[in-house]
Amino acid sequence: MSNHIANKIEAKDKSLSKILNDERFKIDVFQREYRWQRKQIEDLISDLSISFLGNYITGHTIDMYDTYDSYYMGPIVLCEDRGSLSIVDGQQRLTSFTLLLLYLNDLQKKLEVEENLQKDLAKYLFVNKGGKKTLILDIDTRETIVKHLFENPDTIFEEDSTDESVRNIIERFEDIKTLFPEDIKSKEVLPLFIEWLLYRVVLVEVKAFSMENAYTIFETMNDRGLNLSPTEMLKGYLLSKIGDEEKSFEINEFWKERISELRSNVGSDGDLEFFRSWLRAKYADTIRPSKQGATNEDFEIIGTQFHAWIRNNSPGKTGLATAFDHYFFLRSDFDFFSSIYKDVYFFRIKPTEGLENIYITNFYSIADSLAYPLYLSPITKLDDEDIITEKIRLIGKFIDVFANVRTISGKAITQSSIRTSMYELVKSIRDSEVLVLKEKLNTELQKSYDKDMPPFSPLHQMDNWGYYHYFFARVLFELQPDVEDFNDLIRSRKQSSLIIVRIFNIEEIDEVDDKVSSERLVNAVAAYCLIRRYEQDVVFQKKPINRVKYLLKQGYLPEMKGYEFDENEFVNFIMERDKRLQDLTSKIWSFS
Repeated sequence: MSNHIANKIEAKDKSLSKILNDERFKIDVFQREYRWQRKQIEDLISDLSISFLGNYITGHTIDMYDTYDSYYMGPIVLCEDRGSLSIVDGQQRLTSFTLLLLYLNDLQKKLEVEENLQKDLAKYLFVNKGGKKTLILDIDTRETIVKHLFENPDTIFEEDSTDESVRNIIERFEDIKTLFPEDIKSKEVLPLFIEWLLYRVVLVEVKAFSMENAYTIFETMNDRGLNLSPTEMLKGYLLSKIGDEEKSFEINEFWKERISELRSNVGSDGDLEFFRSWLRAKYADTIRPSKQGATNEDFEIIGTQFHAWIRNNSPGKTGLATAFDHYFFLRSDFDFFSSIYKDVYFFRIKPTEGLENIYITNFYSIADSLAYPLYLSPITKLDDEDIITEKIRLIGKFIDVFANVRTISGKAITQSSIRTSMYELVKSIRDSEVLVLKEKLNTELQKSYDKDMPPFSPLHQMDNWGYYHYFFARVLFELQPDVEDFNDLIRSRKQSSLIIVRIFNIEEIDEVDDKVSSERLVNAVAAYCLIRRYEQDVVFQKKPINRVKYLLKQGYLPEMKGYEFDENEFVNFIMERDKRLQDLTSKIWSFS
């Protein structure tokens, strides 16, 4: 290759459909792991759905997709060498889009979208070139799981899945099933969303023609240089308002120390997330309406430009007028609430006496961008330590009940689905006393569900493996006091980890109640349980009666303690367990 070609760079805006259609991408071994977590998936789905629904009006049809605003996803960096394309930067996003397309492929079939409106999404997942059919993201270790999710998305992936990327693919696919907004889950809206996603979601494809040049581009794009962050711009503005040189120096030193603590203890973006949470919790007043053409308001602007929001809303919404106001805002308010924010963060990642539920709740929660403003909103600087702890406990319990009951009842907890109600709640509970806070949180739950607990049964169907692993972990944790750390019950790649399995095979159920079919029985939540990975083969070599006895003896079915299982009582067993799980669900997720 000539030096001229090697140094060539091409940059083009491309729709998602053009990037994924009829291409085969290689990914270097050291880049192959897929590491996105629930937070990144939730942010992606939230951003996409908010952009789409900002254009959508009831009655719009699929042919109107090209009138909708484009959504820009940023750049991906590729290297083309001898006709082969390698992804240097962008694999995480493209893998996530692959999972979303897998989900949409299944959803359009389940909704029975008209055949002429269904999209052939296989061509954005698989490619047949040079006599070889592979994944478009050509990583051989992912081929089996992607084909499984394409062909059998509602069944457990039976093969060994200790590979990090495969485990993450399974978990993020399940997250998408949970988080995808209800507003788009209809045969009228979904075809238009899929069309918009494929043709109006745009990435900038940056293509180099040597790997050395590609990595130079990648490093340049990710080098932030001396650009000021929103936090630094906020500091500059606030310090300029203090005036007094001695006080400004004092605040500057304190600021640097606290920002460093937030970044080192909470994460590299800990300072940004804190300011967004604090300002939303204590000062935001307006919310963008869910209608076409609506503009961003306080809650949305704070999420992207909190430094500008403070500058544009002082003294009005912030109360910052005098030099002393700005000094006090930083030396007292910032100090107090950033300390509370750090405390809540640690309560969520490490069990703390009296607040253990905050830690457990964090394994299945609403988005951080909604959770932290809720935690901070009711707290005031006049609260003593006990009152602060009780307010945090109540918010944690509310989030726990809200997220789980909503999921069990088949409702989404994605940010786009609940943002308006949660932001309104943030405003409603601001500076509330404990008793008032408890009443308002309970009212919100009642308003959302009309009663204490929505129906878990009859025979609720297993439709989200990731969530129901968490569900059964909560049951085990509730009934097995010897479990010290809830994390020990959550999925991992260890051989000793718990996995979710079906207790009976459909062939084993030869006596079926007139009201339920064999298939419905074996796919009911009550027909599954958690067992140790290394016991799976041993357990399922046993006859059903011995299998159930073993599961009872080993403590895998603690809610069935005292139940006598006979060889042909499959229906009775599942129905009785279903009833007991209902009772436990009401007990675990009651607000008190």
